[in-house]
Amino acid sequence: MRSNRELVGDLATLARLHAALDSVVETEQVIAAIHETSANAAHGVARVSELLGEARELLRRLLAKPERREPDKLAVGTRGA
Repeated sequence: MRSNRELVGDLATLARLHAALDSVVETEQVIAAIHETSANAAHGVARVSELLGEARELLRRLLAKPERREPDKLAVGTRGA
């Protein structure tokens, strides 16, 4: 059985993961707005958007219940590279 200290630590970790997910989603929205309003949307802006999308999915996967988690598509896609 887990101690109270371990449970509090787990809850703190979950709170940090949720906060990180919120920050990633907010940043992703800002980048999308920049991309939509810029006449010359730089390749870097598009790449940042892609990376934020990957971060969002990784955080969501970490926050999912273990029995509901999908295989890590990002890791599978990079293993052969």
